[in-house]
Amino acid sequence: VTNRRSRPLPDGNGGYFLEEIQPGVFQRAMRKIDEVKLCLDHRKEIGGTKSNLTLKEDVIGLKARAEVTDEETVKAAEEKRLRGWSFGFRKPREERAEENGMSIRRISDFELTEVSIIDDRMKPWYNSTTIEARAEDEEKIEVRAQEDDLDYINKQKPENEIEKSKAKIKKMIEEAGGNI
Repeated sequence: VTNRRSRPLPDGNGGYFLEEIQPGVFQRAMRKIDEVKLCLDHRKEIGGTKSNLTLKEDVIGLKARAEVTDEETVKAAEEKRLRGWSFGFRKPREERAEENGMSIRRISDFELTEVSIIDDRMKPWYNSTTIEARAEDEEKIEVRAQEDDLDYINKQKPENEIEKSKAKIKKMIEEAGGNI
């Protein structure tokens, strides 16, 4: 979705930041590229906008519709292991700000490279992604991404640093109206 913040993303320096995609970014990005690839977990190409993927930015955010025949992806859908969507991009135009001790990255433009269906081996950075799988003679399967959790905190940190990180993230989530 646009105008909604991601889960805390690692900044590569031991800290975290929140990311927010501004409205219109996806629409502009799709006009700049010949094809957007469709992948499974950002690693396996399973299609694209020239074959089995339709993308559209609506008032909520990026809407994707894909007809997938890739066996690995179909099996994950049948086993109810799909968790949501993600996307890959480069050359972001961004602004940074600080709110309540957390860095906020607001993206106003980028080059969209791919969208990915995410299975249970990964976790979408945006909680509000939704994915559903349909087949003609099967009942509808609907899966939503999990709520925030603290799995991704680097276990290499000393225990007191992990607890500080958990407390900071928990406080930020609660201030935003979420719960753990």
